[in-house]
Amino acid sequence: MGQKAEIRLDILIKRVDDYYQAHCLQFDIVATSDSLGEVRKDIIDLCRAHIEYAYEYDNLEHLFSPAPKEVWAEYLAMSRKENCDVETRPFDDSPHVKPFSAQEIYCYA
Repeated sequence: MGQKAEIRLDILIKRVDDYYQAHCLQFDIVATSDSLGEVRKDIIDLCRAHIEYAYEYDNLEHLFSPAPKEVWAEYLAMSRKENCDVETRPFDDSPHVKPFSAQEIYCYA
């Protein structure tokens, strides 16, 4: 097993019609759910599984697959809005990586 690395993930969470969508920008992974709490949990679970799979199969060169530039632009624009919550949460229960953190941005309509 290789060197452990710390990872910071940027996650854009938004309401789309009648569901919530969470998009991890570093991995271009998307989760959807009917509730905000569930989509927050689901995106972290997906990211954790993605990281652990890369470590388990020694596939770190394919760990990062950034979201399209339009999604990054939306993330940056939303981070500047006054009616948005920005929260950084640490996750330290992954056996393969140092604690990773996720900065989540969610704007209220």
